[in-house]
Amino acid sequence: MFKLDQYKFKEEYTYYMLQALKVGKKEAFRKDFLNLHPTDQMQFFIELDEARRSRVYAFLSPEEFREIFGELDPFMQKTCIAELDRHYAIEMLNDLPSDDAAFLRSAVR
Repeated sequence: MFKLDQYKFKEEYTYYMLQALKVGKKEAFRKDFLNLHPTDQMQFFIELDEARRSRVYAFLSPEEFREIFGELDPFMQKTCIAELDRHYAIEMLNDLPSDDAAFLRSAVR
């Protein structure tokens, strides 16, 4: 795992991940994305449009996405829940740590 802290490198790395999403290179995307520090995963994810977020959901397991989901702000969490397939969302939320689940419940109300 590494942290993206050099602007030029970050820009290049982001470009390759976006290309992998665009053309459907699931394994290439997963390799690069899952190698990122969780903070960088979250930052990359929140900058995506809905179509690209949908591709991320398809490329990551619910367990992998849960790691990103827990770091998102409540508004973005609600957005994700609305976008996710019901079964994917249930699987992702089932194992959410109890303090995160309680926070999510209060934010959704």
